Amino acid sequence: MKILAIDDEQDILRLIEKALKGQYQVDTVLVPLQSIPEDMSSYSLIIMDVMMPNESGYDVIKRVRSKVGCPIIFLSAKALEEDVVYGLSLGADDYIRKPFSVAELRARIAAHIRRDNRDEVRGMIRSGDITLYPEDCELRVNDKKVELTKSEFEIVELLFKNRGQVFSKTQIYEFIYGYDKDGDESAITEHIKNVRRKLKSNGAEPIETVWGIGYKWKKQI
Repeated sequence: MKILAIDDEQDILRLIEKALKGQYQVDTVLVPLQSIPEDMSSYSLIIMDVMMPNESGYDVIKRVRSKVGCPIIFLSAKALEEDVVYGLSLGADDYIRKPFSVAELRARIAAHIRRDNRDEVRGMIRSGDITLYPEDCELRVNDKKVELTKSEFEIVELLFKNRGQVFSKTQIYEFIYGYDKDGDESAITEHIKNVRRKLKSNGAEPIETVWGIGYKWKKQI
């Protein structure tokens, strides 16, 4: 599992690397000397400072939350309740006050990862803010139900359960309608367009077009 740590203090980044060494692969970004990556979809969890030069952690999460489904933990010396509440309201999953202990950091990270694993065992599949309930044919974003047609849900289920795998329009069509069904594969394009619109209206954009091949659901590793 990969974890991304973003901070403007080298000592904090070294502490995080040392604390998690041997358990996780840790990538670090020292701002402002290094740029925050635009694509964070490969990470299982992100640890980010709040008070950073040029762009605060609050600004970063506003910019990337709809594209990143993994847990995000804020680090901050700001201990006021309103700061914590504001950070969580933007989509952060946790808030750790500086200075923090290595034991606390490890425990918080492990708890978030265990939660995701338990969700799959309970018959639901979660990727960040998006949760799929296969038995109920239901999809939720931030616990808000997304209304989908039967065909739209079947497409979502195929892509969601196989996150990171690319499917062509032919493969998707055959999954929904069967190998012997005659029809127009362009219907898949319209279904995908409708699913994207509905997800985007709820602040999520997980479906990626792989040009010349097909579609995939962004994978959280």
